[in-house]
Amino acid sequence: MEDEKIAKMTEMLLGGGKMLSVHCGACKGPLFEFRGKVVCPVCGEKAEAIKAEAKPKAAPAEKVESVLRTKLNSLAEQLEKETDHAKTLELLDLIKSILETLEKLKEG
Repeated sequence: MEDEKIAKMTEMLLGGGKMLSVHCGACKGPLFEFRGKVVCPVCGEKAEAIKAEAKPKAAPAEKVESVLRTKLNSLAEQLEKETDHAKTLELLDLIKSILETLEKLKEG
């Protein structure tokens, strides 16, 4: 029976589903967002009410993005005024790290 559950979840992942951090109330399996709906691949239960509950998890990413953009602006201002070569390189490394992190947030 466990192999069958795993096969159903694998099929949903391969089909483009996204595993959520919320579990099914009926069978306790992980819920997936699949084709705009939240479903349980194990028992087939649809959980539209859970979708609204799962969405607030995105808020921290938005907060992180906002903080990173603020830091990026601050570093850009510092870079503009900096005359020390070593400090300039340090600022550029920090800016690069922030830009890479922002890019990863967009992908995720």
